[in-house]
Amino acid sequence: MSKNSNFQPIDKKVAQEMVKSYAEQASKDPKSYTKAIWFPAAQILEMAKTIADGKHDGLRIYNAQYTANSIEGLPKEYEGRNTVLLVPTFAAGYSNPLGELTEEHEDDLEDIENRGELCPSVCQGTGL
Repeated sequence: MSKNSNFQPIDKKVAQEMVKSYAEQASKDPKSYTKAIWFPAAQILEMAKTIADGKHDGLRIYNAQYTANSIEGLPKEYEGRNTVLLVPTFAAGYSNPLGELTEEHEDDLEDIENRGELCPSVCQGTGL
């Protein structure tokens, strides 16, 4: 995967498919095992800027699983592996993109992040 693709949001429907796949398979398939997921500091700092903008109040992390159609250019060895999706949440009382006032911690489905490096595959430096 190219370095630039790390900062592109994931489509809502793709993210929903990934979360569903994880829920269905996580306890059934030992091949899906993912020990850890590494994210570069630059991506984390970009997420921090997003949630510090006054309209967001936090970050929800979903368990998910890569599927064959998840992400263009996905390494073949990632298919079926567990991952996480990072989703900023809107603050209560903020008007979301649909113009509706949010309730507590509503997902911002326009700014979903992913694309960390998975271990096993890239495990150098793991200590746990």
